[in-house]
Order: sequence, then structure tokens, then C-alpha cells
Amino acid sequence: MKPELIIWDWNGTILDDALVCKTIANIMLAERGIPTLPDMDAYRAVFGFPIKAYYEKMGYRFGPGDEPYESVADEFIVHYDRLYGTAVLRPGILAFLDRLNGEGYRQVLLSATRRDQLLEQVAAFGDVGDRFERKLGLTDHYAFSKAALARDFIESEGIPRERALFIGDTDHDFEVSSAIGCPCVLLEGGHQSRERLLKTGVPVLRDLSELGNYLERR
Repeated sequence: MKPELIIWDWNGTILDDALVCKTIANIMLAERGIPTLPDMDAYRAVFGFPIKAYYEKMGYRFGPGDEPYESVADEFIVHYDRLYGTAVLRPGILAFLDRLNGEGYRQVLLSATRRDQLLEQVAAFGDVGDRFERKLGLTDHYAFSKAALARDFIESEGIPRERALFIGDTDHDFEVSSAIGCPCVLLEGGHQSRERLLKTGVPVLRDLSELGNYLERR
């Protein structure tokens, strides 16, 4: 069934910021004397949600007497605000979004980023934000979940869940789609490896060309 609505993840799916996040991770790890991530494969092997668990996989401890998770999350945001402008959009994404709009798809943007910061980030990359009818972000930046945002939007618009398609780059995006009962596809090249994405059991596509072919077959 052809989707009526496409829900796009922002970080890693549209904005290619995985290298930025790996760079920040290594800055913060080095400052704490924790071994750094040697390459992108190592980063993609540990990144995930909840974000607190991702930090713990890298070697952080958040027990009594340890550094609080919230202070680590706040520090990441300071670094990210300084560096996200060095990221780039996924190659070909603007033309692809325009194509989908021309074909009558509704498109919204979803992120675990706090909404005011999401709007600022999107604005920094030209007119990409004009391609979406809504830009949905969280009320804080501790990134516990974005499932409720997507679910509330779909319900408020009266869109059948099976007529929405979630496009992301992590297994958490699959979890979000499962929570709201809509199909999902995942794109390579973001924050997690192809091997981890394949474990979700949903289609894992190499690029926008494969995504276009997938949509044509719906």
C-alpha cells in the first residue's frame, strides 16, 4: 500500500552527522581518560538509544558518586552546537524530498533533538526545512524517546498507521515505528552499521536510489 505520510528521522538519515558525533564522543572520552573510539565502525557498533546506555557502553559510569548522566548530556549539546555546522546533508536528499512532494506524499521531520534546537539546526542547512509540513522535536535534550511525538502526530492527523512510513538510520527508529504500528525502512550510512540494522528484520536500503525503487513498488 502506498504511504500517505513519510516520517523522516533527522540525525543520520537526512543530516549526515555521524562523524561529528563520533568526534565529540572522542573529545569527551579523552577528557575522562576513557579509551576513545578508533574509527566509525567502532562508533556505529556502540551508538544507540537510550542515549544513557550508549554512554555506558563507551565506559561511562552513572552510579552513586559518579558523574550524573544529565551533565554528560548537557556537555554533548555544547559540543554539538559548536560542530554540527560541519556536517552535510545526505547526498541527493533535497532533490529526493522535492520528488516525493511532487508525487503527493506528505512529509514530516522527527528528531530526538529538543525542538528549538532542531529548528535552529534545520535552518542552518538552507531551505531543507521547507520540504516538511511539520518538524517534530522533544521538549528536552536527554533523548529518552521520540515515539510519542510520532504517534501523537499521526493520531491528530487521522492518518491510518499502515499508511505512514518511517524512514530512519537506527534500530531505535524501528522501535519508534513499531510503537505506533507503522512500516519502517532503514538507510545505511548513518549512526549504526548495516549488520545492526538488518537485525530489525525491516528493509535496509543502501541509498536514496534504493529507497526510490522501494517506494515505486509500494
